[in-house]
Amino acid sequence: MASLDLDRIRTIVVTGGAGFLGSHIVDDLLLHCPNARIRVLDTFTYAADMAHLDAAFRTGRVTLQEGDVGNLDLVTEMLKDADLVVHAAGESHVERAFSVPERFTLANALGTQVLVEAMGRRRVPLMIHVSSAEVYGTGKGLPLGEATPLLPDNPYGASKAAAEMLIAGLSRSFDLDIRVLRPVNVVGTRQNVEKLLPRFLELAAVGRPLPVHGDGMQARAFLTVRDFCAALRTVVTRGAENSTYNVSGRDHLDVLSVARMVLDAVQEPVSGVAFTGGRPGNASRSPLDTAALEALGWKASGTLAGELPMLAAWYGARVPGGARRQVRRVPDLAPQRVHAVTQAAGSGLFRSLERH
Repeated sequence: MASLDLDRIRTIVVTGGAGFLGSHIVDDLLLHCPNARIRVLDTFTYAADMAHLDAAFRTGRVTLQEGDVGNLDLVTEMLKDADLVVHAAGESHVERAFSVPERFTLANALGTQVLVEAMGRRRVPLMIHVSSAEVYGTGKGLPLGEATPLLPDNPYGASKAAAEMLIAGLSRSFDLDIRVLRPVNVVGTRQNVEKLLPRFLELAAVGRPLPVHGDGMQARAFLTVRDFCAALRTVVTRGAENSTYNVSGRDHLDVLSVARMVLDAVQEPVSGVAFTGGRPGNASRSPLDTAALEALGWKASGTLAGELPMLAAWYGARVPGGARRQVRRVPDLAPQRVHAVTQAAGSGLFRSLERH
């Protein structure tokens, strides 16, 4: 099966399109696929927000269906006459995966299986599956290539690895072209504040210490959402059939360094860092080898330092000014106190920590 010409794509389906990454994918494809209409499928868990699609809806080229990617009949109907499917739906928070691993298996592995079966029924030409660098586990410090064995060390990474195994088997059975992206930590606006960077930014904005696990020396790689979307388009137009591509930015930083960068970027008095126990197996991640993707003409251009001023302003603005002093005095992140310290249109910091 051949790659696609963006100008000739007529119908795109984006799963998880009301979430952080999915909504940015929708916006990017609207811009670069001028003749396409986009169908969004989203089950609207706690990490999704209809407001993420405000600009997309104004184009008149986007429709939304609320529903689960695990519903075969629904997904089969959604994929009718589709030229491209981008599968961005699923659970993605590593720490939450330790509490409810079964939800990750259902959403990430079984949900993907259902989507691939529906794709086979409809004979969709191409699907891009958004996986994760977490499928590799920690690695051994050297850059990890796409042929590196998958050795996940948490339930989230395991569910993503399982999804990839299902894709490998089913794509051959149904003669499909499914290309896999394995990104590192993607950063940008609209991200749920359970994730590292937005959580740091909102806590810093209200003067609360930033929680750093262990000694903070755990290394992480980062990728701007803009560079991720460019990588996705590159794989759609120039990728190889049923291929897999690592996607990583130029930054490979320890968590304590990220905390210091956030404290420098937030233009208000802040309270430093607070070292905590953290989750099990919270070790450094090896860098990714992105030579395969770069051979297609893609190269990361953004950096965390370059993005931080804009991100600090965006996430800081989500905390209502009048609530900042109240939030600063809250003794813990207990979700039952959210309504006393935030407004409905304000930060999602406390709501995001509910049990689901």
